[in-house]
Amino acid sequence: MEELIKVINRKRGICRANIERNKKHFDYPFTKNCDHYYKLILLQKQLECWEEFSMLLDNLKSKRCIDLEYKSDKFVETLKFERNVEPGFVTQKTLTQMIEYIKVLEWRVEKLSGIWKGGNSSSH
Repeated sequence: MEELIKVINRKRGICRANIERNKKHFDYPFTKNCDHYYKLILLQKQLECWEEFSMLLDNLKSKRCIDLEYKSDKFVETLKFERNVEPGFVTQKTLTQMIEYIKVLEWRVEKLSGIWKGGNSSSH
């Protein structure tokens, strides 16, 4: 997702540069060259499309690419504590929390059709 956003931002920058270059293309402020103005309009429309696409990607990223809360350390500590209190016994509450967490992870992987590598998350 991050790579796609970087590509889109690069395209937006290229469009902005093309617009500015074409505005300054003629040395005089007024011209009767309709093709020049038509080209500027097309470039502006292209920039608007890239910006709209960029906003759409940002919205999708904020909805779908959320950081996962890593709970494995918490579960390990809970299991160690429960084994020390009564060996071989794990409470139903802990088992329920672990199953719910696994279901959340499976749901996210299923929705995304795989796991996306994030900028700050580690890959296993």
